[in-house]
Amino acid sequence: MPGEPASLGPAASERQSQRRRALITLGLIALALFWAVWFAWSYIRADNDRVASRTPAPTCRAVDPKEITPAKTTVNVYNGGGKDGLAASTSKQLAARGFVIANVANEPNKKTVAGIGEVRYGPQGEAQAKLVLGVARGAKGVKDARKGATVDLVIGTKWVPLKPAPAATGLPACPASS
Repeated sequence: MPGEPASLGPAASERQSQRRRALITLGLIALALFWAVWFAWSYIRADNDRVASRTPAPTCRAVDPKEITPAKTTVNVYNGGGKDGLAASTSKQLAARGFVIANVANEPNKKTVAGIGEVRYGPQGEAQAKLVLGVARGAKGVKDARKGATVDLVIGTKWVPLKPAPAATGLPACPASS
């Protein structure tokens, strides 16, 4: 009859079923893509938030103004072992490590120091003496009554070279604030 919808045959019904399955499949794929994009976005955002909230690693270390450094240590280098030029070459090595060199001469008391050497210091120079003893391999510390923090390194008859300069392991000192 005219006006009534034509009845669908088996082929048309099969096409309509295939379209429905294709639309459902495409919808599920679109939904899966949406969730994948949303998950990736939230992961990236969380990582950015974590990185932004992390405190940055320091690029320098604070300097304690009371810390005894080679630049704050004045050393007299004396040759008490008799080998010419040893006090001069040792003083150059100490200066290269940042120590302040005051006097370079033969042992002022004209005393021959048996052994490797001596680091002489007064009560105010104990910390500076420890620093010099740290580089003068095998030298012994000798406390005397001097005033001030100046240290004497007296090279003995069995002097051995200074310990190798340590490799820089820490952060550099921060510049002084202006």
